[in-house]
Amino acid sequence: MAPTPEAEEAAKKFKAKHGIEYALLAGAEKTVKAYGIKGFPTMFLVGKDGKVLWSGHFEDASLHTAIGAATGAK
Repeated sequence: MAPTPEAEEAAKKFKAKHGIEYALLAGAEKTVKAYGIKGFPTMFLVGKDGKVLWSGHFEDASLHTAIGAATGAK
């Protein structure tokens, strides 16, 4: 789920216009500020302890490295 500070109706229109299939969390101003999100979409990899292990765009190749490091997979 991707947080967005946009109101629900604006988020729905954006999803339809751009063919977005993943969930958007509309009206998430506090989440956007708390995590310092500057661009959309932004993905977070969160460890079992609740700490953010990685953040960035879901097409960033470093995500696979971070997942491997978090799970012990190669």
